[in-house]
Amino acid sequence: MSAVDRPPVNVFVAQAGNAFMRDIALWIVEAAQLSGRKAALVDDRLPANDGSINLVVAPHEFYLLRDDTDDEIRRAARCSVPVCTEQPGTPWFLLSLGFCVGSPLVLDINATGLDAIEREGFRARRLRLGGVAQMDRQAERAGDRDVDVVFMGGATERRAAVLAMLGPVLWDRNCELRTFTFSRPLSGDEPGVVFGDEKYDLLARSKILVNLHRSGDSDGYFEWARLVEAMANGCVVVTEPSLGHEPLIAGDHFVETSIEALADTVISVLDDPARRHQVSRLAHEMVMDQLSLVDEVAELLDIIESEGLLVHSSESTKRWWERGRRTRTGRGPIPRTHQLPLLPVFVPYRQARRDVFDQLMAETLHRRELGRIRALHQHGDADHVTEYTTSTWVDADADVSVVVTLYNYADVVLETLDSIVASHDVDVEILIVDDNSSDAGLQTVRAWMRRNDEVPVMVLSCAANRGLGRARNLGLSRVRADRIMMMDADNHVYPTCLRRLNDALNADPAALFAYATLEAFGSDPGLRSAQGWFVPWLCDGNYIDAQAMLTRAALDLFGGYRIDDTMFGWEDWDLWLRIADAGGHGVHVPEMLGRYRTQESSMISLTNLVADDLRADLVARYPNLPWPELV
Repeated sequence: MSAVDRPPVNVFVAQAGNAFMRDIALWIVEAAQLSGRKAALVDDRLPANDGSINLVVAPHEFYLLRDDTDDEIRRAARCSVPVCTEQPGTPWFLLSLGFCVGSPLVLDINATGLDAIEREGFRARRLRLGGVAQMDRQAERAGDRDVDVVFMGGATERRAAVLAMLGPVLWDRNCELRTFTFSRPLSGDEPGVVFGDEKYDLLARSKILVNLHRSGDSDGYFEWARLVEAMANGCVVVTEPSLGHEPLIAGDHFVETSIEALADTVISVLDDPARRHQVSRLAHEMVMDQLSLVDEVAELLDIIESEGLLVHSSESTKRWWERGRRTRTGRGPIPRTHQLPLLPVFVPYRQARRDVFDQLMAETLHRRELGRIRALHQHGDADHVTEYTTSTWVDADADVSVVVTLYNYADVVLETLDSIVASHDVDVEILIVDDNSSDAGLQTVRAWMRRNDEVPVMVLSCAANRGLGRARNLGLSRVRADRIMMMDADNHVYPTCLRRLNDALNADPAALFAYATLEAFGSDPGLRSAQGWFVPWLCDGNYIDAQAMLTRAALDLFGGYRIDDTMFGWEDWDLWLRIADAGGHGVHVPEMLGRYRTQESSMISLTNLVADDLRADLVARYPNLPWPELV
């Protein structure tokens, strides 16, 4: 039968949805076309009873992001086959099921998802993904792969904690650790998020793709879409143990490892080109030839057509409705997570928390005022600062000035200073602002300076405590380089950090600052500063740590950190918002180049007592930014 005589295939996908789903839809369109059918991607209407075979990719997005009524959606479901793409146990998977009610057949790209759908009473079948020509960019790329390790996936606490384990072995490699949040559909305009041609090109440049499960109770969900496109581009997949990957074989087509051995395995594979070549070749042959998506789609379309699932006569409609009686009846309303709750969010003890915050702040400000009076009495100046320098300070000509604020970190500050001095390929000067520490921090630093006199260092010792914002601004007032790295006294940089941040600013002269992903260690391991600059994400919440490299232009434009005692831990967020409000931007280096110490208590803990009030202050201060609507 010719393509003219066979029902055309429409592959539906949300117009404003996650662009990753559009990639999958385009794979299916190409496979259907190569199987000898007329096929097209559709994103501007509902499926209709028009004689076509209708496939709906990611029904939870396609239907939810439209304004159709429940009746219109039910009619569309009865003349279409949904293609589910989400992991069982996630809210998106449960939402998908609500939009599958009434469909004669439900497809899922993963065997685990298929089992879960069948347990819910739907008639279901697997759509096993394989390669198509559009995703294979190896032949177009000549030369060595310049990216050692790539990760692409949604940000979860578990993934962040596992990726942090790779920091000590990846800081001197070239990496692309691309994570993103789920606050809104991903269109492809977000930084660090790649789709389509850009994604395939990145995979073709990469040696290893690290694959991690979303959560510890994921039952080893095998992410077929992500891994097939990696294998199609010769990128070796290193993954923790997974289920449902057959006929792909661990050891032949991908490398399987435990979380505990992940770092060692990644380095072992990177340092073994012969092994990488073998796994890459076998995986590419498997997904592009033996698992060709063309054959899989052709078989599914033949089944849909031969069983009359979407033959649109009134009698056949009744027949496949009866055949699908095992599915949910769909009598109730379709669940839509975007509906607002009936009651506002309950915020307990709001006034009590405000009272505690006000009292603690009053006590802090009172102590500072007493310190100023004492400094005035002892030095004749309430803002008195004592300077200490190494002998090399005066004549130093640094590429980067590193400003370190110190307050009661005598036990860890030397680790911070040693990490700065270990920096590669960059000349640094260090300005340490001791904000009237009550421990031995100043004495510890001065003893370190005597042992490291060859390092240009200035210490500014405050006779009275100023608070973080003022202490940082004091350091900024004395910097001499055009690039300024901000650091707290308990954090670290890896040796490549300063050089690569400086290079990123050179590559983007309009950027006002640069920052890298940070390996969080201590009480709460994970990642910090792990997403690229995106103002809507920044308005959702601050995800960029103060450990960043500012330009002289940023210092000239904004003069440092806003002095507002109510910020108390949010000084860096306010600076990023000021930059965004002025139309500026930062540049993200998606590599773990620094370390962020997490502790049980911090300044942020105090600020979080009144986070809603302080956030409202920021919204009022920067009303033109795209703040989310909070319930």
